[in-house]
Amino acid sequence: MAPSAYVGNAKQAASCYVTRYGFRHIAYAGLETGIRDVVTCVISNGGATFLLQAPFRGLDAAEKGTPKSEKRTLAEIHDHLSRHGDAVKDVAFEVDNARALYRRAVDKGAVSVQEPTIHKDHFSDLTTAIITTYGDATHTLVEKTIYQGASQPSYRIIAAEDPVQKYLPPTTFEAIDNCVGNQHWGEMREACDFYENALAFHRFWTVDNTLLLAAQRRPGGGRAIEDPD
Repeated sequence: MAPSAYVGNAKQAASCYVTRYGFRHIAYAGLETGIRDVVTCVISNGGATFLLQAPFRGLDAAEKGTPKSEKRTLAEIHDHLSRHGDAVKDVAFEVDNARALYRRAVDKGAVSVQEPTIHKDHFSDLTTAIITTYGDATHTLVEKTIYQGASQPSYRIIAAEDPVQKYLPPTTFEAIDNCVGNQHWGEMREACDFYENALAFHRFWTVDNTLLLAAQRRPGGGRAIEDPD
């Protein structure tokens, strides 16, 4: 499970995670790798990997020769930032068969963003597919056929450590064990049903809304916070 976030400044955000949480730079895409309008920094710590993307140009400043796919990504990032600020856009899952899970998800009601697509370079051979989930979030399904690189094909691997790391104590993230998705009132069960039906998740923990309502109404002014359903 790897979150991808749209941020105002990818290098600055990556530096924050490096200096505050012990992450390391592992890959980069931008002007130096032939991407003209979007900057991407990939950072990692133990079992956690984050991908941070930021616009390099305004919408009106995109170059004439920029591929349409990059222009769409640039417009999407600007729109997402204007409505959410720095925020997670996508949570990627590594899967055994991206095509099969994509077909199941779409058949069960998921909306397709990107059909299964093969990405290749001399390091990697990846198949990815993207579907929508609640709100503006998406899920990328990643199947690694051959994988020897640090990130997606066309990214530049960063082997050097940030100079500040030699002054910091080691901090290791074992894994990302959960991601919280806030839902509107009354929509929690619908979101859970989507994951169970479309992506074959199973529900292993639930807070019943009757308990929360009881906590809100109990004598003494007790209140429940967050997760209203």
